[in-house]
Amino acid sequence: MHISEATRCRVRNIINESGYISNSIARGLKLRKTYTLGFILPDITNPYFSEIARGIEDTARHHQYSVIFCNTDDTLNIEQRTLELFKSKMVDGIIFSHVLSGAEKYDLSSVGDTPFVIIDRCMNQEAKRNLGAYGEVYVNTAEAIYDATMRLFQSGCRNIACITAVEGEKYSRYNGYRKALTDKNIVYAEELVYLNEFSVKTGVDGMKAILNVRTDVDGVVCGNDLIAIGVLDVLRERQIAIPEQIRVIGMDNILFSNFTVPRLSTIAQPAYEMGKAAADMLINHIEYHMPLYAKTFAHSYVARETV
Repeated sequence: MHISEATRCRVRNIINESGYISNSIARGLKLRKTYTLGFILPDITNPYFSEIARGIEDTARHHQYSVIFCNTDDTLNIEQRTLELFKSKMVDGIIFSHVLSGAEKYDLSSVGDTPFVIIDRCMNQEAKRNLGAYGEVYVNTAEAIYDATMRLFQSGCRNIACITAVEGEKYSRYNGYRKALTDKNIVYAEELVYLNEFSVKTGVDGMKAILNVRTDVDGVVCGNDLIAIGVLDVLRERQIAIPEQIRVIGMDNILFSNFTVPRLSTIAQPAYEMGKAAADMLINHIEYHMPLYAKTFAHSYVARETV
């Protein structure tokens, strides 16, 4: 049916004057599509995830999609309730950075055939069996920490500590550290390793614990920049010169890493581009039935003042 431009203008004016807002829920029920994505992230206070979120939102907006963000505090039961919430909201797809602990207990049956893109995590095969269509976007973090550890060896370090989070086996940062030790024929020392979570507190607690038993530490590889910030704080407090006495490498290249004292050397992950890729992949699947797949991004070293 042809509608004249004059009629279109009159309808637009009536809509604007009345303040009419379309009912997206009713529209979604009719079309069986809400033009909404859900993003589950473990820690919104971590600037790394904020960058991923920005990449997702910018891309979704470009495609005229909205995004619902839910923070889980890296807690399994909150994550489970969030998945159920997204199903009840009829989101068209979910981008998922799942919790690190309790992975063997995932119950993804509640989301049915909702398409997924898993970002910055490696989900175990048992959990994936409960998914319909899914894709993955990630950096091989085991390789990234391997490279970080080898850079510390190349800079002259021999007693390198590792402070990171407890993760699953595949792409674990801890595994990258262990492989670097093996390749350099360095004997593994349990007292040089501290595993907890990706937080400043882990960096503080881990560095204190290690220095209390080892006074010969000359390098620290950190699972992320937040941990490294905690490490730097302890070293300054104990008046240990950086990098003259102890060299430190972080990971993620968050904005704050360029403003620490001294400025943090780190391994960069392209967080914004990862978020953009995840949203593009998911929307292309929803709109055009294009297949979901695994997309890996390369890491890079950012040299500053702590190495």
